[in-house]
Amino acid sequence: MRRANLFKILSFCVMGIIFWFSNQDGEESLKQSNLILQYLKELLAIFNLDVRKLAHFTIYLILGSCYFLSFKNLDKKAGILSIVLTFLYACTDEFHQSFVPGRGPAFKDVGIDTLGGILGISILYKFTNYYKKPIIKLNKKNIKV
Repeated sequence: MRRANLFKILSFCVMGIIFWFSNQDGEESLKQSNLILQYLKELLAIFNLDVRKLAHFTIYLILGSCYFLSFKNLDKKAGILSIVLTFLYACTDEFHQSFVPGRGPAFKDVGIDTLGGILGISILYKFTNYYKKPIIKLNKKNIKV
């Protein structure tokens, strides 16, 4: 299976996970957030961490990364399109939440989601393009015979 196809499939899997989390009512979502927050506080002694916002950022970092890696050419065009897709899915996710009891859309979440995607895409773009560049550039002026 080609890398691009694998990451297209992974993108849809991550979108499904986001949809599943977004479909939980406000009480269930808060209960999960509190459970994770309690675990993090015990594990890392973290105080005042908004687990929901961190979760938004992280899952969209993964989604944006999957979008980017699903393209055949990992160039600037793929990066921009991946950011647009991340933003659009974040918008549809917030729209979806408007129909879930105890949940509601928040443009702030769209921003956090998109920033997570941008970070993941940017890291992968820099990483993939860093290793494409030749270590030594030779031209006719550098070569003396």
